[in-house]
Amino acid sequence: MAAATTCPNSVSIVIAEDETLLISVLPGLLHDASSGAIQVVDTCRSRSALLHVLKRAQPAVLVCDVRMPNRDGDPPTALDERYLDQLLRQSPETRVLLLTGQPDPLLAKSLIDAGAHGYVDKGIDPQQMYRIIMQINAGRRYVEPSIQAGIDQLEIREDRQVREQLLAGRRGDVLRLLLDGLSPPEIAASLSVGRKYVDKRIAEIKRITGVDTHIGIYRVCERMGIIGARGKH
Repeated sequence: MAAATTCPNSVSIVIAEDETLLISVLPGLLHDASSGAIQVVDTCRSRSALLHVLKRAQPAVLVCDVRMPNRDGDPPTALDERYLDQLLRQSPETRVLLLTGQPDPLLAKSLIDAGAHGYVDKGIDPQQMYRIIMQINAGRRYVEPSIQAGIDQLEIREDRQVREQLLAGRRGDVLRLLLDGLSPPEIAASLSVGRKYVDKRIAEIKRITGVDTHIGIYRVCERMGIIGARGKH
């Protein structure tokens, strides 16, 4: 794709999109909305092509559909964390703005956690997309509020499930005593169980919370409200 005439301090972007109409009109719409501040340096329609384009172009921002074919003619499939990591390693300074036509909170959460800098619905207008691109280029993140609301609800459900697992049965007894500052030998004595039993329950707690230290367990429980509520159980 030939480079467009640019203005000083323009932001270079690559657009990856397999929908013919959108990839045809979006460069012009962004150029007009930004008064030339956005320079679309290249476009592509498949994942394999995108890896080559990124390596060559090294744009400031990549605007990428979350569902792309692997190669031209293949059916589009959702990006995953491993492919996003490939993109970020191929062009480490590039900021990634993902577009979706079918918001999926679970997919959005996984890609944002993996390093995506923005996530928006394709229905936004060009002026708004221009502002978001500039915000992302400036080092900030942006997730469309409706998508963020879905992620928040997902996290609430996940937290509830984790909380229930942590507080279940003897594991919950061990956790409460651990949060009260008791050592594993003291917990074993308090519950009249063996030290190996306590160590096994603590290992389960670490696995469930995804942390490796007691202070990490404390911080997760504090975030989830378990510390303030443990006296109720």
